[in-house]
Amino acid sequence: MTERIEDVIRKTIVEALNLPAPPESIDENAPLFGPEASGGLALESLSSLEILAALSDKFQSPLDDIEAADFLSVTSLADYLRRQIEEKRATIPAAEAS
Repeated sequence: MTERIEDVIRKTIVEALNLPAPPESIDENAPLFGPEASGGLALESLSSLEILAALSDKFQSPLDDIEAADFLSVTSLADYLRRQIEEKRATIPAAEAS
């Protein structure tokens, strides 16, 4: 069974930032940079760079065109990564894809 992108992102966030919480405790729709009181992780901007570097390594793809709207939550990050994967697949010639 293939792991959901959202689960990979949550694990990556925990690992990259050495968070004491388990990945499952991160609400997929909570703001990553919002206050903890609103369910967010209260991350700082430097954290976003660490997360992006870890995700780039994990998905073996540069994520340098990400927009702020793509980095609001685990769900928005997953949507962005799905688009990146689809775009990458679309550029692979049919002979290489099979």
